Amino acid sequence: MISNILLIATLGLTSLIPIIIWGYVFSYFESGSMNRKRFSVGIVAGVLSVFPLLYFEKITEVSKIPYLNPFSYLSHIEEIFSTISLSISLGIIFTIIGLFSLLIGVLYRFRQHLWGYISSMLSFLFFWILVSLGILILGYIFDVIGANTPLDTQVTFQNIIFNSTKLIIFYYLIIAIIEEATKHFNFVQSSLWDIRDIKTGVLYAIFIALGFSLAENTLYLTHLYTQSGFSWELAKLYFFRSVFSVMVHVLCSSFVAYYFSKAVILYHEKSLSFPYLKILFTGLFLSIIFHAIFDIGLTLGFSAVILLYFVGGYLYVSSIFYREEN
Repeated sequence: MISNILLIATLGLTSLIPIIIWGYVFSYFESGSMNRKRFSVGIVAGVLSVFPLLYFEKITEVSKIPYLNPFSYLSHIEEIFSTISLSISLGIIFTIIGLFSLLIGVLYRFRQHLWGYISSMLSFLFFWILVSLGILILGYIFDVIGANTPLDTQVTFQNIIFNSTKLIIFYYLIIAIIEEATKHFNFVQSSLWDIRDIKTGVLYAIFIALGFSLAENTLYLTHLYTQSGFSWELAKLYFFRSVFSVMVHVLCSSFVAYYFSKAVILYHEKSLSFPYLKILFTGLFLSIIFHAIFDIGLTLGFSAVILLYFVGGYLYVSSIFYREEN
């Protein structure tokens, strides 16, 4: 037990080094020194965002509530009733994430903006309705075009096998939806009233993305180390996740933060009551789609997606800061 804790701590500290470097790089883009307090808060929030996805199976076993694990329904999504069960499961997950996010917001600025936090919680539920409708429509389209044919490529998650085009696409879409929701609704609650320009909002979201990457990278490295110890494969994984995987999370976070920051600035300037849901969901939709495409591309063997996302992500994020500066 102690040795496992020491191993995770060692790999975590090792993974933190490139995360800090990225923090300084993007703070430089923002034309200022890194706000260490905000960076630390973002890292903690990002790390916590990993746990809902990580412990689905264990939470389901302890609570005896099967709907807490949407992947179990995703594995046999063959008809409309299975799709409805998946939608219900996602609705419960979103509600839990939303309550957790609401708690963060209330603790952060309870007296000043309680209604704002409640409103964003309601927007979370609206997001679930949109996702559920999208799942129903997409599931029907996949059935029509015959995307259920088994593939040689497969993904295994919690002893569940996803081995058709339809299941693999749905799997990574659900992964992307949950990851982006847990990351960015924490960002919304903690940054809602502090954003005064787009650069600041994007930087706050990037810090949370770096925290999420830190936890994810540490878990991947720990898993590989327990299998093969120190090896060339471990070094390659460390480099890949510290550079390319981090940029994917940063890119997706920047989509949400860019649109959401525009919405918040509109709110501050015109005192409108949440007219910007469309803007927020535009950013969230883009982050989910780009996240899923990256994972699906890697799984299906399109390795070039790694370089495309790294170069494109770096150029996109840096262009946001450049445009705001000028």
